[in-house]
Amino acid sequence: MKKARSAAALFQGKDDLPFPFQLSMLTLLNVANPLRQRYYFIEDDVNYAFFTVYENRMNLFTYGKAEWFMNIQTVAFPCSLSCSGFLTNNVKWMLSYIKTIKGCKLVLNLDEKTDIKGMSFGETLPTCELVIPEGINDIETYISALRSPYRRRIRIAIKNCSDIEVKRIKGDDTDVHPLYLQTYEKSEYKLECLNKEFFDQADGEKIVFFREGQPAGFVLLKENGKELVFMLCGMDYEPGGDNADLYFYMLLKIVEYAFEKNLRIIDFGQTSEKTKLKFGAQLKKKYFYAHHSNPFLNLFAMAGKHMLEYKYDFPQFHVFKE
Repeated sequence: MKKARSAAALFQGKDDLPFPFQLSMLTLLNVANPLRQRYYFIEDDVNYAFFTVYENRMNLFTYGKAEWFMNIQTVAFPCSLSCSGFLTNNVKWMLSYIKTIKGCKLVLNLDEKTDIKGMSFGETLPTCELVIPEGINDIETYISALRSPYRRRIRIAIKNCSDIEVKRIKGDDTDVHPLYLQTYEKSEYKLECLNKEFFDQADGEKIVFFREGQPAGFVLLKENGKELVFMLCGMDYEPGGDNADLYFYMLLKIVEYAFEKNLRIIDFGQTSEKTKLKFGAQLKKKYFYAHHSNPFLNLFAMAGKHMLEYKYDFPQFHVFKE
C-alpha cells in the first residue's frame, strides 16, 4: 500500500488516466480545495485501487433530520462531481481495506451495492443523466420534441432571459468565484468549498451569463469522451429575486453546447433533480458506505442507516412526445 499527500508522488509519468483523475486536476485540487487531502494506492497480485480522501467536520446525517457533527474522512472526488473518488477493479476488496483506516470513513457515489460486513450503506444523492433521443440533432429540434408544458417552460425562460449575454471565458478573464460562493451558501448539502484558483485554472469550458454587463451566472463543463459533464455552476442571488428562469436558461445552453460538440449524453450531476428531470434527464442511483473504527460508534451508524440515506420521491415526468 502506498499513501501520499501529493498525487504526483503516486502518478508520476501516468498520463492516460480517465477524467477526472488526471494528475493536473488532482494537483490543482490539492491547492484549490482547502480540506486536507490524501491519496492511496493499494494492490496485490490481482487487485488494485486508487482513491482520494479528504477530511472535513460535517454532519454525518446530512440527508436526514438528525445532526451529529464529527470528523469524517470522505472517499470522494474532491470537487463535488457525481463520479466516485476511486479507480479499482474490485470494489469489495477496496472497501474491505477502507474499513481498516482509523476513524470515521464515508465512501460516496458508488454505482452499485455490494455486501460488506460491518459497513452501513444506502442511497445518496442520485445523478441526473440526459441521453438525447435519436433523431434530435439540434437545439430547436430538441425543444420541438418536448411535450407542451416543458416546451412552454423553456420558451418562458428564453423570453425572460432575452437580456442575457452569453460568453465563453478563458482562465481568469472573469471572476466567477463570487457566483459559486453564493450557490454554495444556498446549498443544502455542503461538502467542500473550492477556492478561486480552481475556477481560474480548471481545464474545461466556462460559459458565463452576463446581465447589464455583470456576471449573473456561469457553468463549468467538461467533455469526457462521448459525454458532457456539468461540473459546477454559480448564480447571483439578488435579494427577493427569482432565478428560476436563469437556471432553466443555463441548463438549456448546456444542451445546446452538447449539440455543438456532437455529444449525446449529458451528466447533469447531482441536486436540483426536479428541474433537470424536466429537461428529459433520468435519475441514476448512487450509493454510500460508512464505517467507524470504534465498534460502538460503528454499531450506532449501522442502526441509524435510515438517517444517513438521501430520501427522494420525484414524480415521473414524460418530457418527450411519444
